[in-house]
Amino acid sequence: MPIEFSCPHCQKLLSTSEDKAGRSAKCPGGGERVTVPPPAPTPSSPAIEEDWEVPDEEFRETLPGRSTRRGPSADRLADETRDRHPCPMCGESILVAAVKCRYCGELLDDTGTGDESDFASGAPRQVAASEVFENAWRIFQNKAGLLIGSWLLSTFIQFAFYLGIILLVSLLAGGQPRGNPPEAAVFLVIIPGMLLFTLLSMFLTLGQFRLNLNVARGQNASVADLFSGGPYMLRAMGAALVFMPIYVLGFFLCVLPGIFALMALWPMGFLVVDRKLGPIDALQQAWVMTKPNLGAILLLGLIMFGLQMLGVITCYVGFIVTVPLILLMFTVGYLMMSGQRITRS
Repeated sequence: MPIEFSCPHCQKLLSTSEDKAGRSAKCPGGGERVTVPPPAPTPSSPAIEEDWEVPDEEFRETLPGRSTRRGPSADRLADETRDRHPCPMCGESILVAAVKCRYCGELLDDTGTGDESDFASGAPRQVAASEVFENAWRIFQNKAGLLIGSWLLSTFIQFAFYLGIILLVSLLAGGQPRGNPPEAAVFLVIIPGMLLFTLLSMFLTLGQFRLNLNVARGQNASVADLFSGGPYMLRAMGAALVFMPIYVLGFFLCVLPGIFALMALWPMGFLVVDRKLGPIDALQQAWVMTKPNLGAILLLGLIMFGLQMLGVITCYVGFIVTVPLILLMFTVGYLMMSGQRITRS
């Protein structure tokens, strides 16, 4: 009879065979090490990560002299499945074992539904560029309307905001010689306006990440996800402050180091949104994911460049398709490289 229990770090419900009791391995959800408790009857749940396979090299025997019999720590682990905690999105109190918030509808489990998944190990894996592109194109064909529509809406909002700044500066410069805006306009309109524009772009980009993650996993996705980036803003700003100096310094050092930094650290944004990691943790985990995949990332970059050129030669109209497809390729690449599941549909 399998042992069913909840990861104490990310609350993912797991299942493994009885012979793994007392041993520990990385959780397929958050990557933290968890110890398999002794067998104990627990209610079955459709959200359980079925047949969690713990590789032999990940085994760690219980400490000498430590009993494998069910003790207080195992009791607490079992009790955690009945505890409540705040929803990470709305803050309402929900069951730890919940896979969807009853108040705001946020999906709390990344496993998708039924058998709509391909990858479930939760550990970084090596992928092929062709595999990423094929999966992204398959998903894009089924969700093109949502992906294109959300990108157009995001682009329109950013363009309208930027145009508003330009118009306001033009009005201030209307009565000036040669149309030069007064210095006050620079400090009171242009600089704050561009800072707000940067924050707006980051907010919408994080929402795009959330929407694309839901689409790629086969979860419920809607245009409303575009405006869900608020909870990730502080972490994303920290990640940007960590990444940008590395990126800029790399380009000053003969360009190639900057390209390498971009190839190695691009998953940081997804890690902030998907796993809610801080800047340093996101940087470290991004390198763990991309290190065995640098060749595939280079090929994907060439494919994306070709798609961008296709958009250019179609008088930029092709960007309506190529840009959302490229963003989905990034998303699918992140999920596959991190060993997570993608939808079959």
